[in-house]
Amino acid sequence: MARRPGGPTVGHVLPTHRPDPHGPEARTDVLVAGGGTAALELLLALEARLGGTAHVTLLTQDARYHHRPLAAYGGAVPDAATVLRLDELAAEHGAGFVNDALASVEHRSDGTVVARTRSGAAIACRALVLAVGSRADDVLPGAIPLGARDGASRLRALADEVRAGTVGRVAVVVPPGVSWTLPAYECALLLRHAGAAHDVEVQVLTAEHRPMAIFGEAISATLATLLRRRGIELRTRTRAEAFSEGRLWVPLEPTIAVDAAVAMPRLAGPAIPGVPADAEGFATVDDRGRVVALAEDEDPVAGIWAIGDGADHPVKQGGLAVAQAETAAADIAAWLGTGDATPPPDGTLVLRAALLDGTGTLYLRADREEGGWRSTVSREPLWWPPTKIAGGRLAALLAGPTEAPPTPVA
Repeated sequence: MARRPGGPTVGHVLPTHRPDPHGPEARTDVLVAGGGTAALELLLALEARLGGTAHVTLLTQDARYHHRPLAAYGGAVPDAATVLRLDELAAEHGAGFVNDALASVEHRSDGTVVARTRSGAAIACRALVLAVGSRADDVLPGAIPLGARDGASRLRALADEVRAGTVGRVAVVVPPGVSWTLPAYECALLLRHAGAAHDVEVQVLTAEHRPMAIFGEAISATLATLLRRRGIELRTRTRAEAFSEGRLWVPLEPTIAVDAAVAMPRLAGPAIPGVPADAEGFATVDDRGRVVALAEDEDPVAGIWAIGDGADHPVKQGGLAVAQAETAAADIAAWLGTGDATPPPDGTLVLRAALLDGTGTLYLRADREEGGWRSTVSREPLWWPPTKIAGGRLAALLAGPTEAPPTPVA
């Protein structure tokens, strides 16, 4: 690890303060860029580990955090959103708040990292954490993007049409290059349940050779059986090229007649100037979340971490981002030389997911072992609270003492 920059930072960023682009440089000890689940999970983990010995600031263009883990499913299940004001949340946990967006990153010879914001301000820090997420980069032409903001209203309208029986055939598509494919199967099950009274036909076309095969035989076999029992056709090793005029176009095969198509988008990283990234724009990181240069012989880039969907982890999933936040918090505490630097259990080797199948919740767990994943499937919760995003401090804060899994809409 590179040498830690010494001495406390002075001139901390104050809560709700927006640095003046023409004024003096603002400073903080730890700057967390992002306002989503990974960023807030890290904020809470740093509070617990640092205990007020270093100042933490949240930098995000979002004034509010919308916890909507079911928003992607367009009204197929009730989606009771939890909304938090980020300036108030930061203040409650002893952190500063800057309502701006990260634009670029600079490095100084003394080890200080400088974050340039979109408004032109500069914030110097000893540790910068990138939790800025990813973006939908490639969507099947003509299809509704699953999970993307610009597809939410279209998917909600589709769910209403399926429930009314005005749409009779729907395809859910998983393109090549998508590692976390559970949302596609969940969407198919929920749409099938919503249209059961009208016997709406739903099929899944995936480039995988088996559904979620990389996470173990139990999960894959359970999904295949569940789809078959619900009357959902599964077509594996299939690539769709476009959806238009009621036809799904598949190379070297007859077109497939459907009324609507929903597709998971491929993701791209944020590609922040000054941050090493792979060809798709994801920040390159090591197993502690530290950003590393692309060359194998390079040391980690001093003072920068990346967690969540914006990092080059092969699987983009909320529960794994929670574990990444805890690991990064421990490493940052060691870097600063203060607080609790005890490494956490390696939660990045455990995958937890709750799948809504239309009649209830299926709890999935996969433990990484040599040569693959050992998977477990249960109708009983495998973690507590049994939230959609498993584990971590933020889930417990949002869930309260008695949260129950959501009930599907009839």
